[in-house]
Amino acid sequence: MSFATKLKDELCKDVPEQESAIHALLYGFLLFSHKFSADEISFSVVHEPTARLFAEALATHCGISAKIIFHERARGTLYKVSIEKASERRKVLDAFYHMPKEPTLRINRANIENEEDVSYFLRGAYLVCGSLTDPHKEYHLEFGVSYMNLCKDLLALVGEVLEQPKSTIRRGSYIVYYKESENIEDMLTYIGAMMSSLEMMNIKIEKDIKNRVNRRMNCDNANMDKILNASLQQVEDINYIFENAGESYLPDELLQVAKLRIENPEMSLRELCESVEPPLSRSGINHRLKKIGEIANSLRNGNEK
Repeated sequence: MSFATKLKDELCKDVPEQESAIHALLYGFLLFSHKFSADEISFSVVHEPTARLFAEALATHCGISAKIIFHERARGTLYKVSIEKASERRKVLDAFYHMPKEPTLRINRANIENEEDVSYFLRGAYLVCGSLTDPHKEYHLEFGVSYMNLCKDLLALVGEVLEQPKSTIRRGSYIVYYKESENIEDMLTYIGAMMSSLEMMNIKIEKDIKNRVNRRMNCDNANMDKILNASLQQVEDINYIFENAGESYLPDELLQVAKLRIENPEMSLRELCESVEPPLSRSGINHRLKKIGEIANSLRNGNEK
């Protein structure tokens, strides 16, 4: 089951008991549905518990039965929820203080009495027009709104209770969105999805740990490559000296380090420090290896002449 589906399951389990909360939840459903007018009240969702929650809340609060029709598709079942009778649509509009022929939909604050009602209102809105990207991949929560002024009202309302979201237009829809994980977690908590918010926090922690490990591994691999490349060059220099001038060409203190390097090309400078007798510092080993390299280059230049 996807993270987005588990989130909506969680939001549908908690059915409010207070009248004002049910009213606010239904208002979020209705106002952000596909159609909300005297001619049609309907929306379509792929999440069956969302359709059932709306129908249950509508029956409890307004005494009206919603019709649910499902369509089987290759991508999964689509549930269309609608209020069929014109008289019942008019009753719903009256219950939420909306006129039958409004030129544009706006949030009527008379339907949201307090901050708790705001949370239920946003829950209903999210269930009918919200979406969340899998947080394992990226952080993105959005509401897809059909009307410009309604989008502006939603931006203002969310900004009053949470961090101000951003907005854009995509394929004719007005989008209110968050891309920051902390803001998404706060939104989930606010609309009643505490477990999903906690799970998202855990996912973020796991991703951060993996990223740190990957960065460390990349850094370690880069260091190993540097060590290996330096060691190969040192071995090449030493072999050049031995083949062209003989081992005796190097002073004893350099010869000891040269033989140790040839026998242990994988050793780091620290390991070489601990292996010579008597032990040397990093700078001491590094100085002797650089000196060997200079001698090899001098021989090469002499041979080239």
